[in-house]
Amino acid sequence: MKKILIVLVVVIAVIALLPIVGNSVAEGVLKTRVAVLTSNGLELKNDTTESSYLTTKKHYEFLLSDAPRFIEYLNQYSDAQIPPYIDAMISGAVVGVDIEYSNFPLSSKVLVDIYPLTLPANITDELKKENMPFYTYIDKLLQGKGVLYHINYYISDELFDGYIKDIDEEYIFDNGSKMTVKLFNATYYGSGSLIAPKNLQTSISKVIIKADESANGITFEMNDLTSSSTFESQSTYVSGAAMKSMSILVDEGKSSKLEASIDNIKVNISSNTQGTKAEFYVKSSLGEFKFNSKDANVAASGFNYDISLDGVEKDSYEEFRKLTSHTNANYSPEFEQKLQESVIKLLSKGLSLSVADMSVKKITIENQKSIDGFSLMAKMVLKEDADLASKLKTSPMSLSKNLNLASTIKFSKELYALLNKEAPVTGMANSLAREDGNNLIFEIKLNDGRLSVNDKQLN
Repeated sequence: MKKILIVLVVVIAVIALLPIVGNSVAEGVLKTRVAVLTSNGLELKNDTTESSYLTTKKHYEFLLSDAPRFIEYLNQYSDAQIPPYIDAMISGAVVGVDIEYSNFPLSSKVLVDIYPLTLPANITDELKKENMPFYTYIDKLLQGKGVLYHINYYISDELFDGYIKDIDEEYIFDNGSKMTVKLFNATYYGSGSLIAPKNLQTSISKVIIKADESANGITFEMNDLTSSSTFESQSTYVSGAAMKSMSILVDEGKSSKLEASIDNIKVNISSNTQGTKAEFYVKSSLGEFKFNSKDANVAASGFNYDISLDGVEKDSYEEFRKLTSHTNANYSPEFEQKLQESVIKLLSKGLSLSVADMSVKKITIENQKSIDGFSLMAKMVLKEDADLASKLKTSPMSLSKNLNLASTIKFSKELYALLNKEAPVTGMANSLAREDGNNLIFEIKLNDGRLSVNDKQLN
């Protein structure tokens, strides 16, 4: 009986100690993370803890004291580098972070809120000088967590989900002009590290930005954006996005008005560097595009393009990718020279470009009747040539023999006539065109330096 009681006491004691142990483990992880941040451009200005037996809440305030160092830290996790001019735009900002977690080590869910508390120093100084009431409004908005990212992170599974707090703000300036910013239903979820996720899904219901001043105004609106990305590495990924509509309106009263809109936008991009050669694919479509202004009225529908690039030598591509990922940060004559050499090296290994489809079904100009559009298909192969660099310097015209091209371009007769009217130089191609019903066809080939159109030799 005593042994049973002893066992029960030990079990109860272990259970009672679990929250303490869990809190200790979480404390250690957080200290490590904070140490990484403070060694990479952030300064910890405030740190408070509110702890109960079951849960712990922590509040941090970080000052972005060394923006270049912090951006350099972020850039190591991304192929797309943050431009250096962002340094000045974010330097001196203060960001708040709230973290809540269970003290039980078996519970792995962590709740995180991230929100700016102050504007960057240079913007703050400028706003105070130019418009103190507007600065006070912005400061109050930020202090009230008006801009906030919420994250639920499941540590053991490396999964996360969250949202951006809805924004519905309107401000009227002393002169009567008005600014409106709206963002609704922005959510996301994914897996992997928060800084460099393996999978990321996002959704935004609506974004509206408006600026009205007297009879003038600018309005930007975006509706129903979704995106999905999966990353095997920085150079192997699959990404897709869709948007119901996007529009911009610039209204300058009676003097001028510009309106552009696009609907049913779809984009898919992928890259694969796991085989012997690298491959890249881009496919996109638009439902309808409209552009209206005082000088032009154009509409088009059924736009598609489907392009692939393959046969790319991986080592040369990786060298080129690393260079271009730092273009914004390292641009200089020396860097430009290295980039040029990298491009030549990449092309000297050969590659293949395919345009499976590039087309527009219908076009309307100046509100006249809709006419049929055009389509393009092409296959271009650049042969491997170890002497490409020297040929570029000594005999660049000889490089045409390195290129094989086969393409078919189809114009509707109505569109071709319109192009011929606006740009008479296209009339030179009239004798080369081949009629096919209501279309004009141009089959263009380049083989061993010889160019032909519809089997008519041009050189």
